[in-house]
Amino acid sequence: MLRSLGLSLATALFVLALAVPASAETHPCTGASLPLSTEGAVVQAAECLYGGRVVKVERAGSGSNWVYRLRILLDGGRVRSVDFDPASGQPVNPADRP
Repeated sequence: MLRSLGLSLATALFVLALAVPASAETHPCTGASLPLSTEGAVVQAAECLYGGRVVKVERAGSGSNWVYRLRILLDGGRVRSVDFDPASGQPVNPADRP
């Protein structure tokens, strides 16, 4: 009985491990899965991190080396330009991180 319970538990854990993706990383602010796969997800992540509103989005770069170049309207009317990496869900430049 105990042996069959152990096998059942091992089987259940194996099946569960297959169901969960290997990179179950999520964005710290929005909880979206990384990498961010849509422009909308990038905008939502940036707005959440900065507490502002994205007013312009451009895709910059080529091939596998590209980023979203965002303009974010912050409280007080200030506009901040940020290059945003969809793979990490963070600004490319650490100095731009809030």
